[in-house]
Amino acid sequence: MKINNSLLQEVLGLTPPQDLACDSLGLVAHDRPNMLTFLDDEQFLQQILDNSNVSAVFITEALAAKVESTRIKKIVCDDPRYYFYSLMNYLSAVNYQKNQTIIHPTAKVHPRAYVSEYNVEIGKNVLIEPHATILPDVVVGDNCIIRAGAVLGSEGYEHKRTTKGILSVLHDGKVILGNNVEIGANSCLDKGFHFRHTSVGDFTKIDNLVQISHCVHVGKNCFIIACSMIAGTVTIMDDVWIGPNANIAPQVIIENGGFVTLGSVVVKNVGEKEWVTGNFAIPHKKFLFNLKKILSA
Repeated sequence: MKINNSLLQEVLGLTPPQDLACDSLGLVAHDRPNMLTFLDDEQFLQQILDNSNVSAVFITEALAAKVESTRIKKIVCDDPRYYFYSLMNYLSAVNYQKNQTIIHPTAKVHPRAYVSEYNVEIGKNVLIEPHATILPDVVVGDNCIIRAGAVLGSEGYEHKRTTKGILSVLHDGKVILGNNVEIGANSCLDKGFHFRHTSVGDFTKIDNLVQISHCVHVGKNCFIIACSMIAGTVTIMDDVWIGPNANIAPQVIIENGGFVTLGSVVVKNVGEKEWVTGNFAIPHKKFLFNLKKILSA
C-alpha cells in the first residue's frame, strides 16, 4: 500500500505540505527503499541525512528547521513517534491475511497441544508435546521437536511512551524454525515484524525456559541453554553456545563459534570464536586474570 497524503489524512488526520509517495515505513538505520521514518531526537539527525533511503520523516517543528535536504519531505507534528507507530499498526492490520494452517500428515501433535487454525505451517515428522502452544504466523520445519509448554508466535514486547499515552506496537511478522530444531519445555519465541522475522536455523537446540524475543536471528547448530534471555533484534550466527542464565542485550551480534559462559550479561558484540564471561561480559581470559588479581589481593 502506497503511503501518500490521502492515507495520512484518513488514518492520522495529518496533511503534509508536500505530496508523498513512500513505499514503506522504516527506522533511521533501515535500508528499505523510499521509506518514511520519524525523528524526535536530534542524536539521530545525521543518520537520517546520510540515509539515501529516507524520503520523508515525521518530525517536530524544532528539528524540521535542521533538515535542509530537499530530498526529505517533512511531516511536522507534535509527536512523531506516536504518528509513526500508529500508522505502522494500521498498515499491519489492513495488510494481514489469514490462511488455513497446514500440518504435514507425518507430524505428531499431542491432543492437549494447541495449534492455531490459521497461518501455521508444520513440516514432516514434527513432534509437538502436551500443552505446547503454536500461535498464528509460525513456520516449523521438518523433524523439529516442540517440548511441553513451549509457546511459539507470542506477541513481541514493543510499547512506546508517547504524549498521547502508551502505544503498543502490533507485530506482523513470523517465527520461522529451520529443520531439526528443538525447542525446550516452557520456552517462548516471540514474533518479529514483516521486515525482520524471528528465525532459528537448522539443528539449533534451545533448552527449557529460554526467552527468544522479537526479531532475533539464531543461526545453525547453536546451543541455547536453560533460562537464557535473548533480547530483541539480536543476531546469533552459527555454532554459538549461550550458557545457562545468560542475558544478551538488544541488537548485539554474536559471530560464528561465539561462546557465552553461564550467567553472563552481554552488552556488546562477540567476535568469531570469542569466549566472554561476566556482568558485563568481557573476554573470558581477561575475566579470569581479573578474578585472580582480586583473589590474591
